Amino acid sequence: MNTALYGRMRIGRCIKEKEVAALGPLVGEDPRYLGCSADVIELLDRKCTLKTECDIRVIDISDENIQPCFPGLNVYLEARYSCISGELISFH
Repeated sequence: MNTALYGRMRIGRCIKEKEVAALGPLVGEDPRYLGCSADVIELLDRKCTLKTECDIRVIDISDENIQPCFPGLNVYLEARYSCISGELISFH
């Protein structure tokens, strides 16, 4: 795993610039509204490193009580990884 962020990192498909402007007076500069995220690389490392396949569901992250944003906001996972080929060596 290279990086793994869970939250609402930018304006885009999940939140439009108009929404940010409309709700701006209500939330002010609160970082849990937009640009809120948690680094979840350790969690993804535990679940994925040294495996040939890895499935991560956002609910798995929620189950860890990681809540970087206001409750009720749509959050998402952004992860970057590199697959490397290797050979398993067994010592007896």
